[in-house]
Amino acid sequence: MKTTIVMVSVLIGAGAVPAGAQQTAVNDRVVKGLPTRYVAPECGIKPGHFKVSSGATYLKTGVETELPENRNRALSSGKKVLLEAIEKNGQEKNPAAWYYLGRTYLQEGDLVGADSSLTKAETLMPACKEDISKTRYTGWVPLVNGGIDFVKKQNNDSALALFRQANTIYRDKPSAYLNAGVIFANTGQTDSAIAYWEKASEIGERTNMVEDRNVATRNLGAMYQKAGRHQDAVKVLEKYLTWVPQDAEVKRALATSYRATGQNDKAAALEKEVGVAPGAGAPSPAAASAGAMNAAIGFYNEKKYDQAAAAFEQIVAKEPYNRDALYGLANSYIGLKNGPKLAEAAGRLAEIEPYNDEIVRMLANGQRMAKKEAQANKTATRVLSMPVSVTVSQFAPTAEGASITGTATGREAQTASGKPVTPAAMTLMFEFLDTKGTVVASQEVQIPALKVGASQPIQASAKGAGIVAWRYKKV
Repeated sequence: MKTTIVMVSVLIGAGAVPAGAQQTAVNDRVVKGLPTRYVAPECGIKPGHFKVSSGATYLKTGVETELPENRNRALSSGKKVLLEAIEKNGQEKNPAAWYYLGRTYLQEGDLVGADSSLTKAETLMPACKEDISKTRYTGWVPLVNGGIDFVKKQNNDSALALFRQANTIYRDKPSAYLNAGVIFANTGQTDSAIAYWEKASEIGERTNMVEDRNVATRNLGAMYQKAGRHQDAVKVLEKYLTWVPQDAEVKRALATSYRATGQNDKAAALEKEVGVAPGAGAPSPAAASAGAMNAAIGFYNEKKYDQAAAAFEQIVAKEPYNRDALYGLANSYIGLKNGPKLAEAAGRLAEIEPYNDEIVRMLANGQRMAKKEAQANKTATRVLSMPVSVTVSQFAPTAEGASITGTATGREAQTASGKPVTPAAMTLMFEFLDTKGTVVASQEVQIPALKVGASQPIQASAKGAGIVAWRYKKV
């Protein structure tokens, strides 16, 4: 059964950190990715003490001021006065003191301090759970997006570091666990993949994030089978089929685990319905594709760029709309310093995701290496004028349809003459494709006018059989 590769740890506990023992590890990625507009809590939390009120004021100033030195000064003053209130003025049971302290730590990029303080605040005032969850989420987004970018660049160690940090501050979405599990699975670390996908499946089910839940649970069943844990595989795959009852590949996999656990009658019933699972000598097309991708990625990681390019070329020949294979092919050409081939592969990628600034820069680089200066300059101007960068973090096909999640982030766009481009709303049309590139279904997604650095989640879904790829365009 195919393990879905998404271009999308142990849960870190959270007791209150003693103020004097706090060891700060600043996360600049979080600091730069947080909103620049202060949002007051909506849960009715009250300062209850003048120093806590001062801490809240300093926090608002730190969030909204544009000068870095003023920002740092305000946050430092706010943290100091809040710690004084907790340690010296009897406010250790005041949820507002911990709440504003946690938000201040987050603004400074201190994930551990933010996690522990916000956990303490929620314990003291459960009514603020939703507000606190929203605060945590703002710190989670830049970490997950950064991790996904590293995955696309096949920098797995850096990706895992960011996914673990993301899980430190926020644990109510499965994406970080799901993507980390894929890395572990692709590097043969079965036990770690199982641990992460167990968590991703649990979170997806608890929060009713259907597509992530389905992908994580399906992958988990496959990994249980790989580990020889067929009893566990039976439970997981049976649950999955209550959600996606038409997935014939999973039914064949479940029949295999039924036979491994002596449930031959159940296995026979499924095999009568959908056929026997392919044997080792006859892998399914999906399994063959996944194996070819893993082999190509392996060549690339070993810096065998010629072999990697050849492997990716074979995949793209069979699956011309396979975005991940095209991305691997383009990067292999970078390793080979083959400008014309890079421009060709990056051009095909840019047709799939025209507002991914990394892809368009790659295209300009290929054109320049191929000494196509006029084309390279035109493409560079295109990058310069892009008002947003759109990153697709997950494509999750199922037997009945598919879904896409991603993020749009505002850019500092300007014209070729250097004149700033005012942010404006736009509409993207996401198209879901079959193996021949035929559009099975499509959905429009609205992108609001985004200031520089501001982000907007993207979600699109479609119903229809045979969806294997995607692309989008501005309408």
